[in-house]
Parts: sequence; structure tokens; C-alpha cells
Amino acid sequence: MTVVAAVAGCLGAVGLILLIGELWPAPPRLDAALARIQPVPNNPLPVNGLSTREGIGRWLADRVARPAGLLALPRADLALLGRPVERFMLDKLVLFITGLVVPPLFTGLMMLTGGSPAWSFPVIAGLALAAALWLLPDWNVRSQARQRRRDFRYAFTAYLQLVVLEREAGAALNAALENPAKITEGWPFRRVHQALTRARHAQQQPWRALAQLGEEIDVRDLIDLAHTAEIAGSEGAKMHDVLVAKITSMRHEASAAARAEANSRTTAMWVPTSLLMLGFVILVGFPFFSKLLASG
Repeated sequence: MTVVAAVAGCLGAVGLILLIGELWPAPPRLDAALARIQPVPNNPLPVNGLSTREGIGRWLADRVARPAGLLALPRADLALLGRPVERFMLDKLVLFITGLVVPPLFTGLMMLTGGSPAWSFPVIAGLALAAALWLLPDWNVRSQARQRRRDFRYAFTAYLQLVVLEREAGAALNAALENPAKITEGWPFRRVHQALTRARHAQQQPWRALAQLGEEIDVRDLIDLAHTAEIAGSEGAKMHDVLVAKITSMRHEASAAARAEANSRTTAMWVPTSLLMLGFVILVGFPFFSKLLASG
């Protein structure tokens, strides 16, 4: 009896360790980390000449999408990731149809093998699975966009530091804004360079172009910097002080966010650690208590 209990305790401990290993967040993949820092081309789909699938996605975006709620489109997240809205809606449609079809097929296979599932199973399971798969692309896009916004803020802080160095070297404001974005690699600098190039061709103020970029990709730091720079320019304040203050503010925010994330991960480590200790206590103490209860 003691041997069986010990073997059962060992198997339970091994299973618990494997479960913790699966649930424990793995380190980031190197290829995924490198992909985030590579330039991502932003190729919007043309209005004319859409394929059939892209036309279906455009129709869904125009007819099904709503400004808010579960049917709202994460347009800012898609713009940040460089993904067309049409393909995003088409992916949602394919997943929705898959969710509706899989439970009836599974029910048919069960009936062919002699099972007798309830008639309501394919209906309820199909609707639930279709709803979950419909929302899956939104969750995936928001998760990726959250990470890319964080990367963009880090890169934009470095960009502003280069702008300050250009200004200290005597460069004009427009040249100080365009030169760092032109010579630096990375998708955040490319997005800034594209916005400044459009502003120059449209004879628009560069700060207004940065504000429009911030609204497009939902990065508040760009909007705040543009408004502060416009006020400073109209009041004759030094642009150097404005940029340095913004750099300091963004660095403090990034440090606070990193500290909060580290604290949350430290707190989350208590759960698997406690489960591991509980499994160890059960493994060690179960044979003793089992023998004690059997003898009593």
C-alpha cells in the first residue's frame, strides 16, 4: 500500500510539474523579437481592382462593423500593424464559419460511431465556438498592437534624443525632425519618416503630421508632443526645452511601466511556486498519513 501511494504521489507530482511548465510563460522567441524590430511595409489595398476575397472583406467592413461594441473594428491597431481591414474581416468570417461547421461535423462523427448526442449540442456548441472564434482575431490584433505601441514609444524616445542632438548641432527644425527618421532603421522611424514626408509635400507643419500619425495608430505621446510644440512655437519658447522635457517624461513612464510589469510577474510567480510546494508536501506526507490512518 505504501509503495502504491508513493508511486501515485510521484506521478501526481510529475503531472503537476508538467502542468506548471506548460502554464509558465516561456521566454520570447528570437525570431519573433527580431520581426518586431524589422521594418513592416504598410501596403493599403487599392479601392479599385480588389479581389473577390478582399471585396467580401470590404463589404463586411462596411455593413457589419459598428463604431463600438463587439462589432467594432480595431482600426488603430490594424493601422499600427500594417494590416488591411478587408483581410482582417475576411479572417473573422472564415473563423466564424469554421466555428459553426465544426460541432455539427463532430456530432455526425459521433452518430456514425454509435453515439447519441443531444440535438441541442451542435446548435449551442456551434454558436459558442463561432462567437469565440469571431472575437479571436480582435484579441490577437490588440495583443500584438499593445507590444508594438510599447516598442514604438521606446523607439520614439530615441528619435527625440536624436532630434535634440540635431538641434544642438545647429540644424533647422524640419531638418532636425527628418534626418534621424531618414537615416535610422526600424519600422517606427519609417512611420515617422513617411508622416513627415507627406507633411512636407502637403506644405504642412511637421508637428501636425506627427499628431495625425498619433491619432492613426493611437499613440498619445505623439499627440501630446505635437500640441506642446505648437504652443511653445507660438509663444516663442525654446523647442529644445520642450523636447528634453518630453524625453524625460517618456523615460519615466517607460520605467514605471517596466517596474509595474516586473511586480505583476513577481506576484504571479507565487501561484506556481505555491502549487509546487503543495505537491512536494503531498508527495512527502501522503505515505505517512496514509499509513497512520490505516493503522488507526
